[in-house]
Amino acid sequence: MGKRAQRSLEAHHSMDVEQVSQRVKMGDQLSVAREIDHTAYFHSRTDAAAAAAELREAGYRVDLSRRGFGSILLEAHTLSDVEWETVEAFMPTMYKLIDKHHGVYDGWGGDVVLKGRE
Repeated sequence: MGKRAQRSLEAHHSMDVEQVSQRVKMGDQLSVAREIDHTAYFHSRTDAAAAAAELREAGYRVDLSRRGFGSILLEAHTLSDVEWETVEAFMPTMYKLIDKHHGVYDGWGGDVVLKGRE
């Protein structure tokens, strides 16, 4: 697996605007908490483990796995709503934490919660 380029914080912000807009169009009940998954890639297991420890301390459930030669996948899971204000708070925090540990933040996702299914 080749080296991944870090998207800028502004690029992630634009992707988040699009994701929240699509969720609204699909009828997602943004205020309903659901499991949110954040993904990031690291070249060093030591860096990935340091990021994982910090995330666990913050209350995330974290999984680390090897993805090809020289790449470690970090998946951090938490319950959260996806209201715009919440996304605007968690995404930059996650981005900066991953970047601090020399990782590449890939983004976040979670189920769409339709009315009557919350």
